[in-house]
Amino acid sequence: MGLPGTTDSSVYEGLKDVLQRHPVITTVAYEPDSIVKQFLRAQIDPSRVVPPTGQESPTLDVEWRFVEGEPYYRIHYADSNTGFNCGWHRDDDHPDLGPVHFQYDHPVVGESDHERAQFKKTIPTEILWTALDRLFEERIPTLTGEG
Repeated sequence: MGLPGTTDSSVYEGLKDVLQRHPVITTVAYEPDSIVKQFLRAQIDPSRVVPPTGQESPTLDVEWRFVEGEPYYRIHYADSNTGFNCGWHRDDDHPDLGPVHFQYDHPVVGESDHERAQFKKTIPTEILWTALDRLFEERIPTLTGEG
C-alpha cells in the first residue's frame, strides 16, 4: 500500500459498506486501525471462493486516494493458501497500460502479467462493485484453472 494523495472519509465509508454487503466477505476493518485508516482489509470466506482455495481466509485490500481530484486506487486480492494474488490498480506504475491496469501473480504455475483495464463507472463504490463481480465470477476461476 502507499498510494499518493489524500483520503476522503465518506468514500471509505461507502467502500466499507460495499465490502460488508458482498456475500463472500466475512469481516471488514480499517488498517492499520480505525484512527489512521490507510486502507480497508476484507477477510474472505475461503469456502465461497471458486475454485476452492484452502482453509486460510484470503484478503482483499482496498485503498483509495485523490490527487487534485484524480482518483488513485488499489483493489487487491491475496490468497495465502496458494500464493495467488491479483487486482486492479489505478496508479503510475505502468503508464504504458493507461491509467488503470489489472495484474496477477500465480506463483504455483509460474504465471504473472499486467494488462490494460477500465471501468465504465466513475464512482468509487460502483467501481468496487464491478471489480468484486469480475474478481469472483471471472478472474479467480479463469486464472486459477476453473474458468
